[in-house]
Amino acid sequence: CRARVRKRFRIPAGAKLCVGVERLDYTKGILDRFHALEELFIRHPEMVGNVVFLQIAAPSRGTLPAYKHLHEECLRYAEEINQRYGSESYRPVVMVAEHHSQAAVYELYRAADICLVTSLHDGMNLVAKEFVASRDDEQGVLLLSTFAGASRELLEALIVNPYDAAMMSEAMLQALTMGPDEQHERMRRMRDIVRDNNVYRWAGSMLLDAARLRKRGDLDRVTALYERPAGPTGDNVVSMFERKQAVGFR
Repeated sequence: CRARVRKRFRIPAGAKLCVGVERLDYTKGILDRFHALEELFIRHPEMVGNVVFLQIAAPSRGTLPAYKHLHEECLRYAEEINQRYGSESYRPVVMVAEHHSQAAVYELYRAADICLVTSLHDGMNLVAKEFVASRDDEQGVLLLSTFAGASRELLEALIVNPYDAAMMSEAMLQALTMGPDEQHERMRRMRDIVRDNNVYRWAGSMLLDAARLRKRGDLDRVTALYERPAGPTGDNVVSMFERKQAVGFR
């Protein structure tokens, strides 16, 4: 599949392939990635011609002016980088604003040398875990935003601040020059985490948390009933019946 992907997107022989796969959304940090790539070329001119960034951006909310503007900005910046650093046979940035099937996305993951998940703020972000799960060859490097929830689990990824272009560019250089042994060790550990922390464990932990909250709520209710102030006669305003009901509540 590696050769097929490289042929389809015209990736030069010998160039490392970086991929980003997500919706075309301002929270995903696509423009910041392009900025980091240009920063890499400025700091390390020897990388020009040796790396291609393939950005798959599925169209999202295209009728909204803000998203339409983002699309135009991404295309404009990609073209600027290509004109500044590219040639007839080399495009540093390949921007594809199309939907892809899941099978096609997995093929891209397996062909990539580096996967960038550098959202500006996010939830878990399953792209990071999908990339790791797809790499049964235990190769490839994951660059992961500290603002994605997956960064709390996938500690063997290169964790970056997407707002810091210099930091991102140096992390890209580290990923591009990382040896196969280190790639293997990092990916093996991340695959173990993804395999263990699956949907069944997640569902089980949610149910356990819910049970603990209910139990704590029951205890808080009992405490609140017993701590109500006494009435004028000195008796607690909570009747014995209420106490029994509270204690017996499950």
